[in-house]
Parts: sequence; C-alpha cells; structure tokens
Amino acid sequence: MHRADANGDGALDMEERRVLLAHITTALQSRVVRKSFEQQVRAMNVSDLPLPKVATAMWTSADGFPFALYTPADASIEEKKNSLNRPMYGLKELPHTRKPAFDFLEFCLTEDFAAEHLSDVKVDAKMLFRILAKEYPYCGDMLLAILIPSMETGLHHLLPPPSHKRYQEVVKAVQKYSYTISSTESEFIMAKSAETLQKGFSKVMRTLRWHTVSQFCVNDDVETSVGNAVQRMDSTFKGILQGFFGGMTPDRGRSPVEKIETVEDINEAGRAYWSSQVTNGGPGYMDAVGAVVT
Repeated sequence: MHRADANGDGALDMEERRVLLAHITTALQSRVVRKSFEQQVRAMNVSDLPLPKVATAMWTSADGFPFALYTPADASIEEKKNSLNRPMYGLKELPHTRKPAFDFLEFCLTEDFAAEHLSDVKVDAKMLFRILAKEYPYCGDMLLAILIPSMETGLHHLLPPPSHKRYQEVVKAVQKYSYTISSTESEFIMAKSAETLQKGFSKVMRTLRWHTVSQFCVNDDVETSVGNAVQRMDSTFKGILQGFFGGMTPDRGRSPVEKIETVEDINEAGRAYWSSQVTNGGPGYMDAVGAVVT
C-alpha cells in the first residue's frame, strides 16, 4: 500500500495506479526460486548465532504467508475457521510455484483501475488495502504470492523506499510477523508406572541413535493413590534424568539448568536403568567404549 502511494498522500492517482499495475504484470512473468533460507543462515553466521541443531526449517515469513488462499471464494465463508475444504496453499508449495488460477487483474482490480476515463479519480489507499485484506482475502494473499517471488531474497521490492515518510513504521510492522516454521522429532511418554516410564525413555534413546530429538515429554499418569507406586515413579524418573545428564560419568554431569553445587550422585533406580543401556547417559556424554553419543 505505501509503496504504491509514492507521495504518501493517502490516495493512488492514475500514475501511481499504472506503476502498481506494471509491477504486478512484470511479477506475473518473472518467477525466481527464493533463497530466503540461505540468507537466513548467512545472517546467523555473520551475527555469530548458533544454527538449529534439531529442527529442519520448512518455511520463513520472508516468503509470505504459507497457508494463503489461492482461489476466488466467498469471503464470508473463507473467514470461518471451521469451513471445510478451504482452498489454500500448504508448506509444500514453494513461493515460485504459486500462480493465480484466475485473472488476478480482472478479478481483484478490474479494468476500471487504470481506465483512461477515470484518470482524474483518486483511489483511497487504505480502502484498497481493506478490500484486498478483509473483503476479498484471496486477492490480498494472491497479490503477495505474485510479488514476493519476483526477487530471490528479502521484501525490499514490496516496501516503500527508505525516503518514504512511513518507511520506518512499515519495517517495524513487518518485523513483528517474522517467524520460521520448522519440523522436529518429539517423543511423548505416558508414564502409568515406573516400568512404562522406562520403556518410553528407552524408545527415546533408540530414536536418538538415528535422529535428533528436539524434546521428550513425560506425562505422570499413575492411576493409583498408593504412596509406594508414586515414590517409585518419582525415584525412577529422577534416576533416569540424572543418568541422561551424565550421572554415570566421573563428574556426575548436570542438566543445563542445574547449579553445580546441587548435583547429586545418581540414585539406585538410575543406576539400574542405565546399566541396562548401551550408553552411559544422554547425548554429549561418553559411552562405555569412549565414543561420543550424538
């Protein structure tokens, strides 16, 4: 909106409308493979930030909204979260493959947008933005899908120039919606007893031999009020975690959030569990034959 409104007066005159149409027409004919992830990795390296260890990036907001609408539809229906068969893109449709299945210019802007007999008319920029974003959301989504892949990286080709009076405001607003969607491996343990806890954690360890695990979650689901069963569960859980963070190693290890002065020797339940495992602890610790567990 602010890029099209070059003079910042809040209205699009005929020249500004023609420039916008030319921008869209050119973008429809120029589709390039986006390099947003490569730029993201480069920026993290320059900033000396660690790269993800257990997550695989699938989409970045620099490439637009992943679940954009792509067909003309009744906006009143499409805005309902529970409506069935919503026509939208997914994470597998790359930006440069997203093309309108309809005449975008005719459907969303109409031939009157730059008609010569309407050259004296000025279009309210905010009104146009509201129509594209709210009343006909497939138009707004498709406009971004058309414009974004006309360049390899960034959003500079959608933003107003730095000299525009609303430039800083626009950049800050866009930054609020900066995100990356990633895929990760996770494990969930329904711990109904000490035995099911051990079995569930053994599955985590087997997964770690071949994959990375971003998180494992344990649900304490003991179905008895007998104190002994609860205590056994707590003791087993504590022992397993002690061993996972290096309790079987000479320095006894510790979790990333544990103070060194609070580290305890691994308990009996933990020793019994980890002595039955191939490794003497979780990732990053030395196993019994001296190889680093990855």
